[in-house]
Amino acid sequence: MLKILESDNYERFEMLPFNRDVKKIKYLEASMKQHGWLDPYPLHVQQDENGKLKIKAGHHRFFVARKLGITIKYVISEDNASIYELEKATNRWLPVDYLDSFCRLGKPDYIAVKKYCEETGICIHQAIGILGGQSAGSGGNFLPLFKTGNYKIKKNDTQAETIKEIILHLKNLGIEFYHTPALVSVISKILWIEEFDVDQFKNKLKVFRGSIEKKGNIDQYLDMVEDIYNRQSRTKVPVKFLAIEACARRSISCLF
Repeated sequence: MLKILESDNYERFEMLPFNRDVKKIKYLEASMKQHGWLDPYPLHVQQDENGKLKIKAGHHRFFVARKLGITIKYVISEDNASIYELEKATNRWLPVDYLDSFCRLGKPDYIAVKKYCEETGICIHQAIGILGGQSAGSGGNFLPLFKTGNYKIKKNDTQAETIKEIILHLKNLGIEFYHTPALVSVISKILWIEEFDVDQFKNKLKVFRGSIEKKGNIDQYLDMVEDIYNRQSRTKVPVKFLAIEACARRSISCLF
């Protein structure tokens, strides 16, 4: 078992380049004011050749302790465990924490995800599924890779660009809920239909703007999309049925 060490020399400690931003410390600060630094939760650090202690896990606790003048409790870890491995048991890190940290390290695929989210308003969980070449509902398939820094976007993916095109079209039409996860999921799903005409759909959305309403679930959004897509069309396309069938044929995650 690793020995818990103590230090009041805050200058000995150093953040790793890969670390999430310090935020949401209100409750942690209140707890540490009352109880101090609890032994079961020491910093995990690595010591470099210059004697600096690089923080692998616990930098929020370090930040608060330094602010309050509390003695640091830490263990020196000699293993190569990643932050993902240290934190996964408690799920303390959110996808945005991993995204921001890997962006700071300059990983191009993560920078592309962040840009896509900022441009479209689509949440990270859905964006990594879409940019990975699957559906908006398949983000969970990519999370382990995403958290370990090994996530890769699918290059030259027209599907992701088309989803972005439709989402921004809805935004330009003044639809306030244009990036709602359920609606994004439906748009992602209908684009697997081979005969689906994107330009026709965008035109129908514009013409029948008043029929675009916020719905409670995926099923209702599919009904709405099918209704709008078939307005004033001689040939009716069973959009909802075909979308579900197309998704099933691809054997990908369509859990929204």
